[in-house]
Amino acid sequence: MMSESFGDVFPRLRRFIPSSLLDDPWWERLLERVGELPSWLTLNYAAFEFRLGEPAPATDYFVSVAPGRPSMEYFVRVGESARPDSAAAALGRLYSLMNGAGPPSESSLAGWFRASMLEYDIAEVPRSLRPAPGVFLALQPQSELDEEAALSRTPRRLAATIVNAVGWEEDEVERLAVERVFDALPRTGVVDQIGAVPERGSRSIRLIVDGVKMRNVPAFLKRLKWDGSIQKVMEALEEMRDMTPVFRLALDVAASGVGPRLGIEMYRPRKPSNLDYWLTSGRNAWLPVVDYLEEMEWCLPEKGDGLRAFPGIERLFEEKGMSILYKGINHFKLTIEGEAIEAKAYAALAYFRLYADSEGEGEEV
Repeated sequence: MMSESFGDVFPRLRRFIPSSLLDDPWWERLLERVGELPSWLTLNYAAFEFRLGEPAPATDYFVSVAPGRPSMEYFVRVGESARPDSAAAALGRLYSLMNGAGPPSESSLAGWFRASMLEYDIAEVPRSLRPAPGVFLALQPQSELDEEAALSRTPRRLAATIVNAVGWEEDEVERLAVERVFDALPRTGVVDQIGAVPERGSRSIRLIVDGVKMRNVPAFLKRLKWDGSIQKVMEALEEMRDMTPVFRLALDVAASGVGPRLGIEMYRPRKPSNLDYWLTSGRNAWLPVVDYLEEMEWCLPEKGDGLRAFPGIERLFEEKGMSILYKGINHFKLTIEGEAIEAKAYAALAYFRLYADSEGEGEEV
């Protein structure tokens, strides 16, 4: 593997990230949090989470991990060398199963998921702490599962899988609560991701729901017995529908049921196989969204200016040759809890060397 760490490479890229989005001392906090990870792991596809209504130029950070790729193999090795009762060991065991290892009774996990993201909390974490990352698993579409995987991937087993991934004790009541969300889905709705953050406040499982038509949202939330303002949700969806016609709902599910916080993830239509398209072509397409969030005072003007300046392609002429840095906005999220609405932006980086490097890895996307 490449000897360079994220901490070695990121300072060279810092000038391409607007200071209103990430600046001292937060970029130092970022390096403290993930600086020791290999650079190829943290830069070949990674994402920032920017809080748009907060003055601090802080961010959380996501790393992409894919089955059968060096990224997943890296965390399997980390888990093997960690304490058996640690979160790192639990994550390593999950990733090993996703890579097809383990007894035949558990081998179906290798086909359940298409990808994983690790979330490293920074913005709301005291500097002295280094909590284990949150784990999010993107589900393989049901239509692409073989017969065995389709039968075995039940909501209860998915709940048990994510709980084991973050080192929690299994909870039968919690599993039943997750199952009820699956049962409440409208005909077109699917759970696209399941995740958990092991050291963030009260325990819950995050479900990201895709495919729910706008007209079916009120009935879906009523079936879930969500006690927030459905009117507020529908007003936000109605205002954003022309700018961001694709949306997903983020639900926090605990043993007691669906929590009071609801996330609306908002996307532009895109060609997911074309990296250049989704990282850069949205530069102008996202402008109305940024303008609207500023108008609603959910985004500070300086954060809006940073987002407008973020997307693009940079060419870096380095000692060994040229590299390319893609920067783009992946999606926005509105979080509704009570009367409060919080806006976040998820901005992605992809960094590629255009020269051979015998020291290590250059392929992960």
